[in-house]
Amino acid sequence: MNVSQNVFLGQERDLRSTDAEIGSAVGSLARRLSLLGETVDASALCPAVERISAIQRDQPIWAERNHSNRIFVLENGFAFAFSLYPDGRRHIGDIFAPGALCNWSSVSGGMLIENVIFKARSRVIVLDRDRLTDVIADQRHLREAIERHEHARCHRRQQRCRGLIALPAVERLALTLLDIQDELRAGGNGEDWIGLPLTLRELGDLTGLTDVHVSRTLKKLQETGFIEKRGKRFRLNAEPKMQEALDYQYFFSAGICA
Repeated sequence: MNVSQNVFLGQERDLRSTDAEIGSAVGSLARRLSLLGETVDASALCPAVERISAIQRDQPIWAERNHSNRIFVLENGFAFAFSLYPDGRRHIGDIFAPGALCNWSSVSGGMLIENVIFKARSRVIVLDRDRLTDVIADQRHLREAIERHEHARCHRRQQRCRGLIALPAVERLALTLLDIQDELRAGGNGEDWIGLPLTLRELGDLTGLTDVHVSRTLKKLQETGFIEKRGKRFRLNAEPKMQEALDYQYFFSAGICA
């Protein structure tokens, strides 16, 4: 085990070990996969679970050092994928709420392998990659459900990238807030008032704006009535209008919103 893995393990606290508790935790993934089709029984994944751990503080997992033999599923909390430019700037490429597979591309053979940060107080299901590969090879319905889920994630990311290239700051941030709402709903949070899971700097790294610009743009969105904001919680008030204006499509939570 290398130094980086030792550091990562040092930030974890094992939570569960019994079969019943592992089965309950894996249920977060099953519920999420079931949003896109037939009900999924993810209990077959239990033999692939190494452990379930709590992240004590914001913790990066480096793709080249920690991803090689593990798959991470978020049971609770929030996480995001990121990459670093040579000059040290960070780009956040995707966001993860409960039930999300945070580094599936390392199994699927994807060319883009990103780092992941788990936010403080998150709970993470750690699966052995080889055991997981064996399980899904024998479970066609489970494999197809995961593929549908990851295709939806890819389409939503493409939609956001298109907007970040073409839209001005207000629309870019509005689109990003819609994505955050979509992700949180898919993770089981259907409340109107949503806790903002990212800092201003992290929102900037997701949208390509500075944290100061993000703050100013949030105020503009409040002035237009698109959002209400109370501390770190927000509510989207003009969601259907903004969705139409942005040509926005919900890829995960469409059934929840209907």
